[in-house]
Amino acid sequence: MPDIQPFHGVLYNTQKVAVDAVLTQPYDKITPAMREKYLQRSPYNLIRIELGKEEAGDSDASNKYTRAAALYQQWLQDGVLRRSAKPALYYLEQKFAAPDGSGTRIRKALIARVRLHRWDEGEVLPHEHTLSKPKADRMALLKATGSQQGQIFMLYPQSINLTSTGTKLFELVDDYQVTNTLWEITDPAAITAIQSALRTQKFYIADGHHRYETAIAYRDEAQTEASKYVMATLVDMNDPGLVVLPTHRTVANLREFDGATFLHRLAKDFQVTHQASLNATLAAMSETPHGIGLLLDGQFALVTPRDPAALRPLFATKPPLWDQLDVAILHVAILEALLGIDEQRLREESNVTYWREPELAAKEVQTGQAQLAFLLSPTAVRDVQSIADARSRMPQKSTDFYPKLLSGIVINEVR
Repeated sequence: MPDIQPFHGVLYNTQKVAVDAVLTQPYDKITPAMREKYLQRSPYNLIRIELGKEEAGDSDASNKYTRAAALYQQWLQDGVLRRSAKPALYYLEQKFAAPDGSGTRIRKALIARVRLHRWDEGEVLPHEHTLSKPKADRMALLKATGSQQGQIFMLYPQSINLTSTGTKLFELVDDYQVTNTLWEITDPAAITAIQSALRTQKFYIADGHHRYETAIAYRDEAQTEASKYVMATLVDMNDPGLVVLPTHRTVANLREFDGATFLHRLAKDFQVTHQASLNATLAAMSETPHGIGLLLDGQFALVTPRDPAALRPLFATKPPLWDQLDVAILHVAILEALLGIDEQRLREESNVTYWREPELAAKEVQTGQAQLAFLLSPTAVRDVQSIADARSRMPQKSTDFYPKLLSGIVINEVR
């Protein structure tokens, strides 16, 4: 069963720095422009540790990882970072405007140390595959600093009583106008009650698969008590503030592509219904099971399987439950079967580009930068659970949990 523990979190000292000047978005969401912006904000911005720059003359003995380790220790020594006096859990609220225009949401979360488990133990389950390069980078940073700056985003299925008890530490508005408020919970009775409520549950990773697998590899190598745990932010699957955004696709660089021929082949297994505009397409998608939006040759359309059961032979060699996912239907029955874009070409990203905003995806086609755009509805959180429970994995870019969790909001030491 899951084991969550309080810990002596390392936090920025708000008497020495302004937290909105030093925290960052997750490392894998930081663009080069964002990194430069963070560098200008403060000499103590976490970017110098979380995503340091390579320099001429770097070696095994002196590189961005060793510089990160030196900075971390220096900031502790100077009091820019401070260790919590008591072991604590941390309660986080994120208040934000929903990107779909549905109003203001508040997402509630608990930050704790979670005991690490291999996937096959079934206590913590993934829904995505990982790549080796990001894990090598995170491992080098973890070994150098002995600390975790970023959060693993986990979900749990059964609601618990989670409120803003404890001491309020700070409130800040991040790059995306999300108000992040953090409380520290040190009361033993409150901690025990939370542990008991979560003890019978299973955890599902929403974001942070690479860092979770890195933490397991570090644990197996370090063999210390602290390394048996990973810092995670736990969110209730039923939380009304839990938002998953869709990720749309554009397709380009298809040789000898003919739109009319593609539509003819598509129509054999899919109903293709003309739509007057982007907004009309998005509205039709929201009302239609397995509805996928299409923009081709200046025309919008709603694409739906004529008979989902007839597509199942295409999924014979695919992971379990893929035939029930809109994103997998697009990848397997359209991109791969009709356009020849298989998993290898998806990994190479030579044909497919991913977009959060449907307007930007449409613009790519309208300006001739792409040949087609495919629009998707958000993946349901319960689909994430079902895929994980089936020991399956989703296609890449299937989920985009919003908002992201700030790096540096709490730091966990693993040595």
